[in-house]
Amino acid sequence: MASPADYRLKEVLRCIEREPSKTVRDLAVLVNLSRSRLSHLFKTQTGTSLNRFLSDVRLKRAAELLRSTEIQIKEISYMVGYHQPSSFDRAFRNKFDLSPADFRSQKRFKLINSRES
Repeated sequence: MASPADYRLKEVLRCIEREPSKTVRDLAVLVNLSRSRLSHLFKTQTGTSLNRFLSDVRLKRAAELLRSTEIQIKEISYMVGYHQPSSFDRAFRNKFDLSPADFRSQKRFKLINSRES
């Protein structure tokens, strides 16, 4: 992804990094643009759609939380911005080819085995 030149997009990226649960509407209000104008500007400046970028950030954050905490999967889904755990599960499976529970179990198994070596 190219680095955005527009100061508004830099603010949007900082906000997403701090709070991946923000919606496109929240981000648009933050920089005083319409949702469609923000989405268009984001795509033009970065080459990636804002929705795709948000989804990737949310799922990466969820993966970090699954790896490093014991927080319930349902709670993680809410923390990263999914309002329906089933939507989170579907998006996570599409990105990582594993359910969140299987991802967590697999990482735990790898950690245990690496400690035994």
